Amino acid sequence: MYIEREPILYLLLFLISIKCAEIKQYYVDRGKNLTLRCPYYQSDVMWVREGREDRQSNRSTVLTNGSLFLKTVDKDDSGLYSCSRENVVTDEKTLINVTVRTPPPALANVKVVPSTILAVIVWEVNGTGGYPIMNFTAQFRLADTDNKWIPIPPNHITPSSRQIDVYGLQPNTSYEFKVWATNQLGRGEVTQIVSTTKGYYSEEELARQLLAGADEFDTRAWAVAVGIVMGTLILLGLGTCFLLYQECRMPSVVAEEQEIIELVPNIILNPVFDGNPNEPIQADENCNSENPIRLNNNTVVQPRHT
Repeated sequence: MYIEREPILYLLLFLISIKCAEIKQYYVDRGKNLTLRCPYYQSDVMWVREGREDRQSNRSTVLTNGSLFLKTVDKDDSGLYSCSRENVVTDEKTLINVTVRTPPPALANVKVVPSTILAVIVWEVNGTGGYPIMNFTAQFRLADTDNKWIPIPPNHITPSSRQIDVYGLQPNTSYEFKVWATNQLGRGEVTQIVSTTKGYYSEEELARQLLAGADEFDTRAWAVAVGIVMGTLILLGLGTCFLLYQECRMPSVVAEEQEIIELVPNIILNPVFDGNPNEPIQADENCNSENPIRLNNNTVVQPRHT
């Protein structure tokens, strides 16, 4: 239950009690319910938020056990709460610091630096909402139109980035840009800004336009392509070396084949080399048992017939 107090007196008592009490920390996501427990467990407990009586009558209720129930908490419910028994000044106050975690707040110092056919969106982080920022998102469209918003690639900008380039714009044209941060609770507050591109080209801008999309190039694809080319060159080199080796071996093989071809007629012309000269010769039908004699002019003299 709540009792009216003089604001200045109650603020002094509250500040004095803070010096002697330990502060407990409570974290809760936006939209959820929260129950803050008081150690006195009495019906005459009084809750105060940041030195003033809490008047959140629509969403806060003191339960029968002295706990404070907050329904569907919002960012404004963050702050320092204290509980004590009514009309008892000697009680040590229980201090509870409540932090309501929300989607990220609006980005700070958002500005657009336009050129002729491109622009740079620059921003600063103005808090995370209680959870780490997962990514940023930026979009654009023609100003003063109901055209569909065009995503600025990449769709999920890394949380360490603080700017993004916008390509494909038209010179001397007004565009509307918007950018926001996202954490695990969802999309944060959106910041919108209107800017007009310039009407002339610069050398620097043309160079940047030529490099559009370089940030999205996957180096792994380049590494695979280089590996394929190098592998093909190695295979071609090995094949060439093998062919040269085969070509170097061919003369010796041909020479060996020629020697074999020359040796065959000699064996045919000199059949005596095929047999053993000491082996006895069987007599033929004419009772000849002598070997034929080959003269120097290759004339064969048959043995005398007996």
